[in-house]
Amino acid sequence: MTADRGRMKSLVITLAGLLLLFLASGGLCRGCGAPPPAIFSRIGVTYTVSDSVYKSFNDSIYVTLPQGSFFFNVMDIAQTLDSRKFSFTYTLSVWGAYITSMRGLQANDTQRTYWQLLSNRVPLKLGAGCYAVSSGESLEVSFSKY
Repeated sequence: MTADRGRMKSLVITLAGLLLLFLASGGLCRGCGAPPPAIFSRIGVTYTVSDSVYKSFNDSIYVTLPQGSFFFNVMDIAQTLDSRKFSFTYTLSVWGAYITSMRGLQANDTQRTYWQLLSNRVPLKLGAGCYAVSSGESLEVSFSKY
């Protein structure tokens, strides 16, 4: 009986660890097949949040995080470091996380506005939960019109 409890406890701890790895590795991505992050290597990226429609803000921060992390992880760390400048909301869909607001500025279908993700000024084809970031990258979430 005691051996069974020990095995059960070990299994629960292992499963909890796997869940943490899943979430840390962009678990919000639906089916992009991205690899988990390397635990010990760290990279640095510059992250900017800008309002390209009303020109009301343009703020940047340097973020360090594990190699193999995702855009969403950068956003989450920046929000933790400075929630006034880098707060955001999102919804989950079958495609993953969709950014709905930054700093309280809401995307709006009627006004044809959205939050565009860019890397080195190039629009991304993947969402925040699926795009794996690289060292030295310049990432941006820009309030834009379509």
